[in-house]
Amino acid sequence: MASEARASGPGYGRGMKGALALAVLAVFLGSGVAGGAQPRWRTAAPVPLARTEVAAALFGKESGVLGGIVASGANSKRGDAYSPTRNRWRRLPDLPVSVHHAMAAGRGAELYVVGGYSAGSGPLATAYVLRRGRWVALLPMPAPRAAAGAAIVRDKLYVVGGVEAPGRLARDGFALDLKSLRWSLIAGPRPREHLGAAALGGRVYAVAGRTAGYDTNLDIVEAYEPAGNRWRAIPRVPGERGGTAAAAVAGRLVSAGGEEPAGTIRTVFAYNPAARRWTKLPNLPRPRHGLGLVGYHGRAYALAGGPQPGLTVSTSNQVLGLGR
Repeated sequence: MASEARASGPGYGRGMKGALALAVLAVFLGSGVAGGAQPRWRTAAPVPLARTEVAAALFGKESGVLGGIVASGANSKRGDAYSPTRNRWRRLPDLPVSVHHAMAAGRGAELYVVGGYSAGSGPLATAYVLRRGRWVALLPMPAPRAAAGAAIVRDKLYVVGGVEAPGRLARDGFALDLKSLRWSLIAGPRPREHLGAAALGGRVYAVAGRTAGYDTNLDIVEAYEPAGNRWRAIPRVPGERGGTAAAAVAGRLVSAGGEEPAGTIRTVFAYNPAARRWTKLPNLPRPRHGLGLVGYHGRAYALAGGPQPGLTVSTSNQVLGLGR
């Protein structure tokens, strides 16, 4: 296992522990690409509970990590929030339902979690928002979804791709109007599950994914334009990947991790929409699938996930600075 910084208990921030934490935090916050330095991944405070197939999103100044599968194979209600500026975690209220392969997105201080699989069931249509410290149930989606992607553009939460029933890929997508809190149908990307999704430049990107097992990985990437309710193909990510994650970081679309028959995927790529070109970034030090990927102030945070294909879990929190 990769060595990881650990969140401390009582007295954190005082004496030697506090001095060490401040020094380590300064390294995290200075790990960008200023001065032409090659970016590299660094280890941050570990996720408090080891798990995989989590939902993760930025809300306010924190990254939420929600649900997932733990080492026993059970799914979890747990929610945790990570502060990049303090390099510390805090516990969130438990989700109303234990869930894995759910989707999450944030807007301001609000954190939305939709769908996923509950214990012993197919995909769920549930939708919740964390508001003022408690989970509030929203109108359910028009149909169940799991292993999909979610992103917010302006005042709408988009849910794209995924599974709508056991063995059946979704062909359409959903949009939740965050003012009226009502759902509508939208065009879906090419049907696939275990994809990455992110919002960048007023578009929703659907990155890679797979059609069944991890021997069916894809490299296709599509961008959704809300005004025209249409998807368009963009250059493919350099490497097929499913069980992957995506995030917008420093004006780029970052794709990280996944699993394939040869093992867990460590490669990371960034797409520049202006240049319409992918570039390779440093590999994940600890490759994972089922991870969360969150961008904050020019840094990518790779959270939790399985180090080997199948049911494996981790507490990994690795950060890569890309500039602002």
